[in-house]
Amino acid sequence: MRSTTFNLAPPGIARALNSPPTNVKRHWPAIRAACLENGLTDRESIVAVLATIGTEVGSFEPINEFGGTKYFTRHYENRPSLGNTHPGDGARYHGRGFIQLTGRANYRSYGQKLGIPLEEHPEQALTPAVAARILGRYFKDRGIARNARRRDWHEVRYKVNGGLNGWERFSSCVSRLERALDTRGDVLVEGSIGPRVVELKKLLKAWGKKHPLPKPIQSTPLFGSATTDAVKAFQRTHRIRATGRVGQPTWKALKAAVKKGPKH
Repeated sequence: MRSTTFNLAPPGIARALNSPPTNVKRHWPAIRAACLENGLTDRESIVAVLATIGTEVGSFEPINEFGGTKYFTRHYENRPSLGNTHPGDGARYHGRGFIQLTGRANYRSYGQKLGIPLEEHPEQALTPAVAARILGRYFKDRGIARNARRRDWHEVRYKVNGGLNGWERFSSCVSRLERALDTRGDVLVEGSIGPRVVELKKLLKAWGKKHPLPKPIQSTPLFGSATTDAVKAFQRTHRIRATGRVGQPTWKALKAAVKKGPKH
C-alpha cells in the first residue's frame, strides 16, 4: 500500500525538483505552513504543491512575471475580467508569486481571504510567506487536493494552468518526488506530515497519561520537535534506541503499550 506520509526534508525536495537547495531550505517552512493552513496534509496534495512550484518557478522562489511596463500594459490594461479598470492597473497588478497572481480583482480577493492589503500593496505578493499562503489558498479554493488524492495529475495541472502547458516538467516533478518518497518508506521523522503523524500523536498522548511527556504535543498533522522529544522518551523507556524516528519497532511497542495500559 502506498504511504500517505510526506517525509522528505529540503535536500530531498531540492534533488527531486532539481531546484537550488538554499532556496528550498529557505522557503519550504513557509510552504509547509501554508499547506497545513489549507488542509493540504497528505502525500499527494503536497506532491501536487511542490510539483506546481517546480514547474512554475524552478528556482523555488516567488518571482515577478517576466516582462516590463509596456508588456504588462499591452496585455492587462483595461481588462474588466481581471478587475483592471483604472489607469496603470495592468502594470501594477502583473503576475507575482509562486504562481502568478494577476489582476486587481485577484489581488483584492486574495487580500480579503488572507487578511493582507494586497490591493493596496500588490508587491507583498512577492513576500515568500504571502506567496506561499496565496498558493495554498488557491489549491483549497479549487479543490485541487481532491484531484491529487485521486492521482488525476492532468486535472491538477489544468486547474493551476488553465491548460497543460508545462505538463512534461510537471509530470517529471511528480514522478521524481514519488520515487524519493517511496525510497524513504513509511518511517516518520521530524518534519513529516500526514494522517500517520496524527495517529502517532494520539498514541503518544495516550501513553503520556501515565508517563509525563517532555513537552505538550499539538494536534496537527506535522511531526514537530515536541513529538521528537516524546518519541525519544518512549523509546528510552522501552529500551529502543532513542533516535526520535518512528519505524516498525517503535510503532509495534507503542501500540502494545497503549493497548496494555498502565501497570497496577
